[in-house]
Amino acid sequence: MKKHFYLILIIFFLTIAFAGLAFWRDNSGENKNEKTKIIFLDIGQGDAALIDISKDTQILIDGGDGKDILNKLGEHLPLYDRKIELVIMTHPDKDHIGGLVEVLKYYEVEQILETGIKCEKAICEEWDKLIEEKNIPVKYAEFGQRIKAGNIEMAVLYPFESLKDKEVKDSNDASIVLKLVVDLEQGLQPERAEILFTGDAGFPVEKDLISQNINLEAKILKVSHHGSKYGTSNEFLKSVKPEKAIISVGKNSYGHPAQELLNRLKNMNIEIFRTDEMGDWILGY
Repeated sequence: MKKHFYLILIIFFLTIAFAGLAFWRDNSGENKNEKTKIIFLDIGQGDAALIDISKDTQILIDGGDGKDILNKLGEHLPLYDRKIELVIMTHPDKDHIGGLVEVLKYYEVEQILETGIKCEKAICEEWDKLIEEKNIPVKYAEFGQRIKAGNIEMAVLYPFESLKDKEVKDSNDASIVLKLVVDLEQGLQPERAEILFTGDAGFPVEKDLISQNINLEAKILKVSHHGSKYGTSNEFLKSVKPEKAIISVGKNSYGHPAQELLNRLKNMNIEIFRTDEMGDWILGY
């Protein structure tokens, strides 16, 4: 009788313990994802941005050049979340695609958006091999495509047509350019936050975008090519009209960000944020 009583008591306390663990995990996830977050990751000399829409929906744009992205995802996502719903590879330079290869190895990726340009680099071969092995659906970017999830919508502004299997002289100028819109419910008058992602696109792409009279206006600009002097022209800035500019940059020998570029931003009174100086930059909506 006494043994039976103790057994019931042990089962009771174990039930309470497991219920408490489940409650903690659920609430931890809800608190972490109350708001949509756009996180520009301090990934060194490279690009990576995580859009955390809810506890079950994340979009990753580029991934830096190596395994650092895995540590960053571990910092910002729950330990049990091993899935990325959409990975966007703007172009196949190692400081953008290198980390994404690591993501494909260690995370479940539901879908990929890329340009599909010809690339004979070893990193591209590894990328394609992992996609095939894991049977991940791939879409190829072109103007007009839209991605909707939760309170965000993304539109592909460039390239203007599919570049799948095409050879390009400069992969930077084949970068996917995206405009992200976050719908904010602020009382009776809804507001929108707009962010422009430019990959490593340079002056030629900027001129093409301006010439097509595309609405480029965005409050926040992800500056192209880590602050290269060959991107983010005065004309482009006048079209975008950003209030803030984020430069994803680390220690490098290229002179990024270039003083010419910083001057262009300062002359237009655009607030500058640099990942090499401030670490991860998190926007919560």
